[in-house]
Amino acid sequence: MTEEQKNEYRMLVDTSMIDFRRDIQPAGLLRIIESTIEQHLPRIGMDVPTMVRRYNASWAFLSLAVEILDAVEPGEFLTARTWFSGRKAMLFRRELELCHADGSRAVAGSFFSGIIDLGRRKLIRDPAFLEKFLLEPGETLLEADSRMSPELSLYREAGRRKVYPSWVDGLGHVNNARYGDIIYDVLQDDETAPEGKLKRLELYFTGELRRGEEVLLLRRDLPGGCSVLGIHEESGGHAFYSNVTFA
Repeated sequence: MTEEQKNEYRMLVDTSMIDFRRDIQPAGLLRIIESTIEQHLPRIGMDVPTMVRRYNASWAFLSLAVEILDAVEPGEFLTARTWFSGRKAMLFRRELELCHADGSRAVAGSFFSGIIDLGRRKLIRDPAFLEKFLLEPGETLLEADSRMSPELSLYREAGRRKVYPSWVDGLGHVNNARYGDIIYDVLQDDETAPEGKLKRLELYFTGELRRGEEVLLLRRDLPGGCSVLGIHEESGGHAFYSNVTFA
């Protein structure tokens, strides 16, 4: 166990995170993850306010993979831990686990992040700068990748969404949990809604969604799951990719 892993946080699974089938929604899962990270970063001196003040920079999620190993219940308090697990070039990998009161693991996640220069809105690649943020690496929990390469010809159109002002967070782009809402709404199409409970969520952020723009949504149904892609309506650039698996 690394020094980082000795930090623990209590996370409440509130009823707004659970759907009508008593299954946790993707956005609920993302909210717990985000809250854990934001409580943890000040403990290691890497919180966003500090990084903005010192470097005009911030952490940015580039991709994540999360698996639900055991069902969580509304009103349950989970114990959360997170730790650095390695770096490759400009990508930092971090693990996160959520455990029941008896210590058994309910959720495991792996994330790839970068540090974004807020002035240029680009990822920082300078090795000397990035080395300031290296920590003792711990174990990895999941097989996870930092990117996805979908075959767009296999997808069908699944609607459009406008980015509303309430979706935009303090860093000027759509908050991570909103992507969970977008994906969930596409999945709940009455004719093709997948059966079973959420088992694994993969989300890859490829282009910031900004206030006022529209995103074109594409969908591909897969055995045991679904893939949802988001395309910037105006530029045609890719905004996000996702894979969702049910059990």
